[in-house]
Amino acid sequence: MVGLSQRFNLFIHGSTQRSEYLVLSFRPLRVNDFSLLLTWLSRKHVKQWWNDGDDTLEKVALHYGTEEADVARFILVQSTASGERPIGYFQYYIVSNEVIGIDQFIGEIDCINQGIGTAAIQLFLKMIIPGHQPGQIIVDPHPENKRAIRCYEKVGFVYYATERREKGESAYIMRLRNQDEGALA
Repeated sequence: MVGLSQRFNLFIHGSTQRSEYLVLSFRPLRVNDFSLLLTWLSRKHVKQWWNDGDDTLEKVALHYGTEEADVARFILVQSTASGERPIGYFQYYIVSNEVIGIDQFIGEIDCINQGIGTAAIQLFLKMIIPGHQPGQIIVDPHPENKRAIRCYEKVGFVYYATERREKGESAYIMRLRNQDEGALA
């Protein structure tokens, strides 16, 4: 695993137990992850907000397998007492010396609305900030993606601007700045 791992105590809905311990960690995206990535990208809850046209294994391999100097790609891994499984995709990219952008999604439907996304983003930030010391981190969800916006707000991101993307869609730009109550400390 790369970077940090963290143990969380979360209530698992539908469980007969009150809570289950799980560990979240990140590992670099590998070639053998492409078929899983294609599966996730095909799921309605992902495709609704993350649709770059990667609908074949060849397209996924071309898009995510191409080395880019300023982009780092990871798989989010969930470990519990019953085992380990990949549950999401995370990436960061360098915008400038002061700004890093992050993108992510939870691919496993049973892991959404559980607090895992918020915990994973917090962990991801702890992993990337020490090596880059950015003045701010940005995210750009679709303005109608209320689940993602609420998740980012819980982490400390605040609305900054609405911009048009390359394909004409709106992006709800949110940022977490170093001076925002020690958010990046």
